[in-house]
Amino acid sequence: MTERVLTAPIDALTAPVRSNAVDIVKGLAILLVTYEHTGQGMSARGWWTTPSRHFSYLFVYSFHMPAFFFLAGLFVASSIHRRGAKDFVLEKMKTLLYLYLFWAILLSAIEPLISRFKRYPHPVHWESFPVSLINGVAGWFFPVLFLCLMLALITYKLPAWLRFGLAFIAASLMPAFGFEVFYKTVWFFSFLAGGMLVGRLIFKLTALPRWSAALGAVILFALQAVVVHHFGAAVDFGYPPEWLAVTLGFTGTAGLFLIARTIENTPAGNAWAWIGQASLGIFLMAQFPQGATRELLLRFAHTHEFWLQLIVPTLVSTLLPAILWHQQKRWHIGWLFRWPLS
Repeated sequence: MTERVLTAPIDALTAPVRSNAVDIVKGLAILLVTYEHTGQGMSARGWWTTPSRHFSYLFVYSFHMPAFFFLAGLFVASSIHRRGAKDFVLEKMKTLLYLYLFWAILLSAIEPLISRFKRYPHPVHWESFPVSLINGVAGWFFPVLFLCLMLALITYKLPAWLRFGLAFIAASLMPAFGFEVFYKTVWFFSFLAGGMLVGRLIFKLTALPRWSAALGAVILFALQAVVVHHFGAAVDFGYPPEWLAVTLGFTGTAGLFLIARTIENTPAGNAWAWIGQASLGIFLMAQFPQGATRELLLRFAHTHEFWLQLIVPTLVSTLLPAILWHQQKRWHIGWLFRWPLS
């Protein structure tokens, strides 16, 4: 089982209308990201090596990244229509590519300072740094999302059902071959195309009774767990059959939306929405409080007790960046999250 880097969520990049359910889904998904990243750190240190670790890894990765791309697709068509092709491309360059380059350079620059706290340090070779950027080594999510959005722009005139059908077939046939950024673009465009197919129909979810949404979520995630347990690594992209990974990405995303409908407009739902609104900031910054909290527990509490090392770093790496995100205007740190000259 290979260790994965922290993967990014999206802020509702182009949505002119705020959806509480969409923000809740982002909040749920980003907590899964920080939880799984914490789990990876524990696994790398030999603190969590039971079969439950392998199941957790496969279960979470079967849908949490597809959910982010699906969310990105919900409002793409309206954004292209409102801005036009040129402004749409410029906006994505100033958001996605700026963040990718800025944080890649920042993390590489401070790597010598933080590498001693890592289980597996990654020395920076500046002469090969441009090639690593192209290959997505600095973090594949931003360039892949950018390329997926460019595919959305290119196929904008196609019927939504045709775009989705072609994207589903392409993802089901695409092997892990060549540059990571390019084959992952083919994989994850299927979910962005699915979001474009649904579009603003997602707001009709509010008509679904809460009890039926809760029941549907339980059924979907129970089936998801059964399939993951039965097929093992075959549920992940890069292992045949690829169509299974695509299907589970959609069923897991649907389950998150059903949970969101269940708690929408409740105190719990509002709390998750608050986290979801900060999901981009959490993705970018979570690795710092996550690693620092783990080291503090080791150095001062002298413990790697399972639940403490799993729960505390996960919560801190979720909540601290969320606070920074929501205070960015007051503390003048917005340049960490968006192009500063716009």
